[in-house]
Amino acid sequence: MRARSGFILTATIAVTAILGINISQAATSSPSSSPTAQPTTTVTLVVKGCEGCTIGVQRGLSNEPASTITPSKPDDWNGPKTLVKAGIATLALPTAYTSGSSFTVSAPWEGLTDGVTNIVLGGRTAVSTNISVRQATHRKLATACWAGTQDSHAIIRVTVIKRKMAGMDNKPTAFPIAWASPTVATVGPLSKTLGKGLLGNQDMYFC
Repeated sequence: MRARSGFILTATIAVTAILGINISQAATSSPSSSPTAQPTTTVTLVVKGCEGCTIGVQRGLSNEPASTITPSKPDDWNGPKTLVKAGIATLALPTAYTSGSSFTVSAPWEGLTDGVTNIVLGGRTAVSTNISVRQATHRKLATACWAGTQDSHAIIRVTVIKRKMAGMDNKPTAFPIAWASPTVATVGPLSKTLGKGLLGNQDMYFC
């Protein structure tokens, strides 16, 4: 049975259509395991505080309880990954996969976290709310599940900070905490954060 998975802890993405944005400096990844004929969305993440970090995208749909996100397939998809260069990371994925997708971030300075950090896209606040560091690290409920888009381009603003929390074997280590500011449209229920506003997984974040 599939459910959301978290990792052991005691421990910004405004999505808008972009027209004519210059992303020539960004590293672009192609969608994996996707038919070439279907429409594609290029997501540009503008990342603060995590130069050289790896950004990834996944789509995992829960069956416990059953997800109502459409399309229902793929329900277990690992998309491309790319590096943050000059504050920019660019990912291309099938437009149909955007609803229910989530983004991951791995930092070159993080320790043995026993998992991977997800970018928090929203919580109890309204869409397009600016989130401060204090707000991000104190919220108890949040989600990493994007509502998606039908646009061919989207821009995502991400803030990443470093915080020391208990990781593998309960030893203190450095974690990246990442969130969208302003917040974006999300889908599905909220989840309990794993400490200091963090969401993460050991396999995939299921929506």
